[in-house]
Amino acid sequence: MQTREIKKLLAILCIVIVVAGILAYFDRPPTQSEATNDFSDLSWTAAFEALHETLAQEYAFTEWKGIDWDSLHATYAPQIAAAQSSQDFKGYYLTLRAYLNEIPDGHVRVNNLKEIDDLFIGGGYGLALANSSDQNIVISWVDPASEAFAAGLRPGIEVVSWNGQPIRTALDQTETSLSGTSATTEYLNLKKLAYLVRAPIGQPVEIGYLGADGATPGTATLVAFDDGGQSLRKNYPDAVVSNKLRDMFVGVDNPDPVPKAMVESQTVADTITYVKIQGELDADLQEAGKVQSTLDLLRDAITAAEQNGSQGLIIDLRNNIGGLDQMAVDMLGFFYDQPAFYEYQNLYNPATGAFDIQKNEDGSVGLTIEPTQPHYEGTVIVLINPKCVSSGEGLAMGLQKLPNVRTLGFYGTNGSFGLAGAEALMPGSLTVHWPSGQSLDEQKNIQLDSRNGSGGVRPDLVIPMTSENAIRIANGEDVELAEAIRVLQN
Repeated sequence: MQTREIKKLLAILCIVIVVAGILAYFDRPPTQSEATNDFSDLSWTAAFEALHETLAQEYAFTEWKGIDWDSLHATYAPQIAAAQSSQDFKGYYLTLRAYLNEIPDGHVRVNNLKEIDDLFIGGGYGLALANSSDQNIVISWVDPASEAFAAGLRPGIEVVSWNGQPIRTALDQTETSLSGTSATTEYLNLKKLAYLVRAPIGQPVEIGYLGADGATPGTATLVAFDDGGQSLRKNYPDAVVSNKLRDMFVGVDNPDPVPKAMVESQTVADTITYVKIQGELDADLQEAGKVQSTLDLLRDAITAAEQNGSQGLIIDLRNNIGGLDQMAVDMLGFFYDQPAFYEYQNLYNPATGAFDIQKNEDGSVGLTIEPTQPHYEGTVIVLINPKCVSSGEGLAMGLQKLPNVRTLGFYGTNGSFGLAGAEALMPGSLTVHWPSGQSLDEQKNIQLDSRNGSGGVRPDLVIPMTSENAIRIANGEDVELAEAIRVLQN
C-alpha cells in the first residue's frame, strides 16, 4: 500500500523505521512511475532543463493549481544559465529554490544548505511578530538580553513600519523560499511573519511602532545578531508543538527531545485522554531494539480511555508528519461503525503519459475504512495546524466527517495531500521531491490539496489569534490544548 511521506527516513539518525517498502521522508515507495531521476552529473543548466521537463510532465496538480510551466521556465532558466556562466553555486541554489517555491505544494521540496541559508537568515533582531485577529502586527516576544528589549520594545506593542515601509508592505515582500513551499496563503503568511525578522548577521533595521498607549509613535534601530534561530522557535506552532521528528528527517538542528513513541497518551484535567499521533508509520524512536506498532499504540490508548471512563478524547495531529495511507485508514477504523470510502489513488504512468487509478492486490480500486475494535464513540476533539501534512491530513479529514468529532485550532492543515515519491538528484548534493499522484474522493475529484491558496482541513472550532494568545504561545503556553480541554469539560 502507498505511503505519503517517507524516504531515507532516518539514515542519518540511528532511528530505526521498519515499514516494508518505506524509502523516503515525505514520500511513498516508488512505483514504475517513480524511478529516481539522476541529473547530478549534468551541468546546472542541463540538470535544470531535465528537471523542468520532468516536472511539467509528471507533477500531479498542474491543471488543479494552474501551474504555467512555460512562464516559470522563461523566468528561471536564464538565471540558472547566468549562475552556470559565472560558476555561482549560491546563485544556482537560490534560483532553484525560488523556482520550486512558485509551486504551492508542501510535497514539492529540495533540501536546505545551511551554510548558504545563514548568509541570508542567520541573524535575528531579538523579537518575534504575530498577526493578531484585529489585523494588527504585534510583537509577541522580545529577548530580554537583546537590543530590542533595551530599546523599550515589549510584547503587545504594535509594529507599523519596517525600514520606512508600512509593515504590511514589508510583509508582502518578505522572501520565504528558504523556508520551503507553502500550499496555502494562510501558511505562507505565517512564514512571512517568521522570516521578516530574519536577516544577515549585522544588517540593521528601523522599526516603527506605537507606544504602550497604542498611539504615541516611536522608532527603534536594531542590528541582526546570531541568535541561533531563537526567534523562529517563538512563533506558532514551534513555541508549543515540537517539530523534532520532521527536523531530524531533514537534518535541521532541533534541541527538543526525541518523542518516546509515534503515539503517546496521557490523562489531562483528571478525566480526559490526550493522544498525540506523530505520524502514520511504525518506528523505534528510542532505539530500544524493538519497533513499536503505531496502530497497536493507538488501540491501547483508546482501550485505556474506555476502561478509565474518559470524558472524551483529544487527538493531537499538530505537526503530524504523515506516513502510510493504509495505516491512516486502519486508525480511522476505531472511530467508524460502518464501512466508508477514503480515497482513490491516481498515479502518473510513464508508459502512457497519463494518470491511472491504482488497483489493490485483489483487483479492487480505492481504500475503504473498515470498522474495527475497540470502537470509540465518545466525544473527540482533533487538534490541527499547518504542519499537519499528507496522511495526517487524511486522518483529520476522516475524523472530521463523524458527528461526534470536532477539529480545533488557530489554522487549518497544510493542504498537501498528493501522493509523493518522485524525486530527482541534482548537482550540488541537492534532491528535489514532488507528488506524481492525486488523492481522489468518491466522485473522483481531487481532495484536500490546495487550490488558489486554500485547502486542507479547516478547524470546526477556530481560536482567534489575539495579541494575548500570541504572547501566551510565545511564552510556551499551549492555548489550543487548553481550549480543547475547556470544550470537553463544558
